[in-house]
Amino acid sequence: MGVGRRLFCSLGLGAILLAGGLTTAPSISSAQEALPEKFANDPVAKALGPKIFNAALKEGKVVWYGATTTSDFVKAGGADLFKKRFGIEVELVNGRLRNLTDRLSTESAVGKVEGDVFLGNDEYMIELQRNGILEKWRPPAPELANINADAFVQDPPDYWFPVQISAQGLLINTDMVKDGEIKSYKDLLDPKWQGKVVMRDPRSLDGGGAQMAAIYNDPALGLDFIKKFAEITKPVIIQGGTSATKDAVIRGQFAVGFSGRGEFMLNLPAGTPMKFLVPTEGLAWTPSSIATLHGGPHPNAAKVLETWFYELPQLQLWASVARGVPHPNVDPPIPEMSVTKNKLMKPIPDSMLANLNPFFDQMEKVFGIR
Repeated sequence: MGVGRRLFCSLGLGAILLAGGLTTAPSISSAQEALPEKFANDPVAKALGPKIFNAALKEGKVVWYGATTTSDFVKAGGADLFKKRFGIEVELVNGRLRNLTDRLSTESAVGKVEGDVFLGNDEYMIELQRNGILEKWRPPAPELANINADAFVQDPPDYWFPVQISAQGLLINTDMVKDGEIKSYKDLLDPKWQGKVVMRDPRSLDGGGAQMAAIYNDPALGLDFIKKFAEITKPVIIQGGTSATKDAVIRGQFAVGFSGRGEFMLNLPAGTPMKFLVPTEGLAWTPSSIATLHGGPHPNAAKVLETWFYELPQLQLWASVARGVPHPNVDPPIPEMSVTKNKLMKPIPDSMLANLNPFFDQMEKVFGIR
């Protein structure tokens, strides 16, 4: 049979097969590019695509670096929900954000990054990105666009993405302060409050520095107010965890406490003599975001985790057990925790967050050397 006839027959056979609805078996490569049947309609799997998603399933694990809020989310069942849905294990590495950031810098320097995802304050994100520790990648999650991005540091873009803002107001002992007696920060510039105000350390951002930084940047308050406040009120700086001021106010050791958070009002026994006050100036706040770590051992599982995290049920769970999520459809468990209905102060400038040392130098001049 001549070459022309063989070619004609081959083409003819192909036409007959197609006409009869017959197809050849899929190639191995095309089969690998398909999502597993059980995930064919999963929105996260579809958004990421088979290449990333199937690689994530093979990795089978994601390591998440985070502090108290991340731990609360995991304890509330977040990690279990993720594993149940995707079969991917979540390993939490919990610690103070400053310590975790230093650890990541060390891991990166020796070329052995052990974490995949980091969730922390935006000032740490700026630091990590400058040191080349964050991966530039945006989760393909529709709800991400509905979070108020203006409340977060956005430059440079696509290295970290908004999660929560930690909002701070005042705590009032209702046995020691009359209703309406304190409305504004300026009301504290009264000698009657001398020795009756407690605060976490304003010379450290992990303490009370965030709230004082917001006051520092408020045109109606600023450094002049801080100096008068320190001179007149002589606040007591307390050491301890996030709830140190809460406990001191409830016990009646102090009438007013700084570093007050709305979530402190959760599950309080009836009759507890404390309320959360939003000053007329608004709530001070600091933003926290989530990012993929460059060079992590499970890069694809990290992308699954972050994309999944931005679904409404996960955002709602986060808001219920951790901090305020500035999303119009995410509701806090109590009104005091709302970061969409309660007034917010002006954001701390990005340039200041990137270098807080000059601010802390000012605070040491006012409150003394640490």
